[in-house]
Amino acid sequence: MKKFKSGDANAMHRWGVRVGTDMVASTMIGLGAGYLLDQWLGTRPLFLLIFFLFGAAAGFLNLYRVMGLDKHPPKDEPPHEP
Repeated sequence: MKKFKSGDANAMHRWGVRVGTDMVASTMIGLGAGYLLDQWLGTRPLFLLIFFLFGAAAGFLNLYRVMGLDKHPPKDEPPHEP
């Protein structure tokens, strides 16, 4: 994860807004897709719940990627020791 300096409040604000927007947007897209499928197929809450879970999972996966937790050190490099 990117380290912020104490005076870099604007960058922290932008990062927080991006993460929040990504979480809400992915969840809302999942809810919308599930609602439309339920309306089309006549299956009341089934697809709404399924696609809500997909949207929430996509939001958390994007958060994981934005935080940089998916990056691994190269295998030929020795582990960093403090």
